[in-house]
Amino acid sequence: MKKVTLLLLFFQAMQHLQAQQAPLFTVYRDQWSILNPAAVSNNFLLNNRSMSLSGTWRTQWWGLSESPRTQLLNWEYVADEQNSVFGAHALNDQTGKIGHTGVYGRFAYRIKSGKRVVQSLTIGLSAGAVQYRARLSEIEFPDPTTQPLTDDRAIRPDIGVGVFYQYADRYYAGISVPQTFGLSSQFIGGKEDFDIRRIPHVFAVAGGYWSAPWLGNETSFIEPSVWLKYAPNSPLNVDMNLRCQINELLWAGTGLNTGFGEQFSAALHIEAGMFFGDQVQMLNSQFKVGFGFDLPVTQSLASIFGASGEVNVVYSWR
Repeated sequence: MKKVTLLLLFFQAMQHLQAQQAPLFTVYRDQWSILNPAAVSNNFLLNNRSMSLSGTWRTQWWGLSESPRTQLLNWEYVADEQNSVFGAHALNDQTGKIGHTGVYGRFAYRIKSGKRVVQSLTIGLSAGAVQYRARLSEIEFPDPTTQPLTDDRAIRPDIGVGVFYQYADRYYAGISVPQTFGLSSQFIGGKEDFDIRRIPHVFAVAGGYWSAPWLGNETSFIEPSVWLKYAPNSPLNVDMNLRCQINELLWAGTGLNTGFGEQFSAALHIEAGMFFGDQVQMLNSQFKVGFGFDLPVTQSLASIFGASGEVNVVYSWR
């Protein structure tokens, strides 16, 4: 009965948090290309490092034994002279008995303009395949006469599109639809079919880097940013954050995630990290480690399930 109750709670949560079909991140500014295939990594914008490789591990709702867990591996190459961006990523997400794994390739083209101040408009496309899994046979029903459900897998194509604008490599804004196909994956049950419908999402991001040499030196900055998430028949969700970098050694940030549905919800963001580069004689390269937490501050379904945590590592080089 406990497992069935948890499953029902998961389904109820998905109705309220439909944006969770697409990956969620606390340290989302290091995952721009996942949210928007036209985005350019801050490793290139701030440090002119054309190649980057990153990995992310995230656990959501610590209060549940089968809470959502996400793993991500992401690669990006900025060919500046050709005004092109190439990338690929693999994403795995598991929530209880239901999960999916996707592999994507990515290409973006930058249109530059301006003489005194360089501006660019980047148009990007990602394409891949997603495998959906449902281990429904592991669900134990209290009624022993209930016909068990069957496990199943389904593979579906997916495409993401986006545009990203940059001004002086310091200010940015973009809009994207990271999953465009509203395809359905059907799993055959005992008496009823179980259906997972993938719905399009619309993401918008904006922010900038303001120099703050008083924090340490010329590499220090303050970065405010906002991330808006919308899915049909789902409330608007907004992330507002402020991050500070100190001496290209440390960074820290905080912010607020809000959901505007029938019941208002809010979660506090806390994030921090360290850089390892020139100070440890890593010439023309940098290793970055960061972590983030989401702590619910309002009474909502998410607050019942608990907080979320994330670890992110990035290696970038020229």
